[in-house]
Amino acid sequence: MLAHTHLPPPLPHPAPAPPARRSGGGGGVEFRRKIQFLSAELHLDPFPLLALHPELRSAPLPLLQASLRLLLSHGLSSGDASRVFAAFPSLLTSPPEESLRFLSAAAPLPPPLLRAAVSRSPRLLAASIPDTLRPALHFLRHRVSLRRRPLPVAAALLLAFSVDRTLLPKLLFLGDATGLPDPAICAIIRRAPAILSCGIETNLTPKLQFLADGMGKDPATELTDFPHYFALEGRIKPRHEALRLRGIEMSLKDMLTSSDDEFKERLLDAALAGNKDMI
Repeated sequence: MLAHTHLPPPLPHPAPAPPARRSGGGGGVEFRRKIQFLSAELHLDPFPLLALHPELRSAPLPLLQASLRLLLSHGLSSGDASRVFAAFPSLLTSPPEESLRFLSAAAPLPPPLLRAAVSRSPRLLAASIPDTLRPALHFLRHRVSLRRRPLPVAAALLLAFSVDRTLLPKLLFLGDATGLPDPAICAIIRRAPAILSCGIETNLTPKLQFLADGMGKDPATELTDFPHYFALEGRIKPRHEALRLRGIEMSLKDMLTSSDDEFKERLLDAALAGNKDMI
């Protein structure tokens, strides 16, 4: 009689290995390709972008590539696109087709002007059309009566600002500060739209005070003649002081728009003329 032999139970079959992840989370071929795209093609550090916009982890690579092609198709360079995506990484996963269409058709901004505006203010592509871009364009066209087509780049940059919080308060401030009527203020803004991008506390107020108190000039008269005064930095006080010390009178426009060499030459001519008068 044979003895009963206890055989060990059969070994279980090994579970199949899970397939390699091709997209999503922190690993996988697709994710590595996205990292390569961000670093090699856009020349951006991908990890701060991932921290700012986690949706990049799960977004398909073709979507990111399509966002780049969209910007390039509107005349922006690869460097421009990199600056846009660095400032607003969400535009990589939400291609700004409608914003580009609005800026191109409504402003309108042909490719060279569109590129100049967007490269200086990427926020133009991230701003809401109904809440920001369209109201700002309406404000410039109808409140300021800026009818130029295409819109100048300096004015196009203003489309990224809120009418109620930024553009209108500055227009009203200029009227109150200078005593000029609304049509005159709008005429000044049409000639120098960048005025509306200046801060009231940091730029407009101190420069108006210096114009009136430091230089003894009438702001209303001077701004009507030379509205670009607010956009110039670093020249106003030192040039005024150089003229004051020599007792030379010069218009605001001549004082600020001449190059350094031209300004020095005018000072020398004035000094020579003064010496001749003393002989």
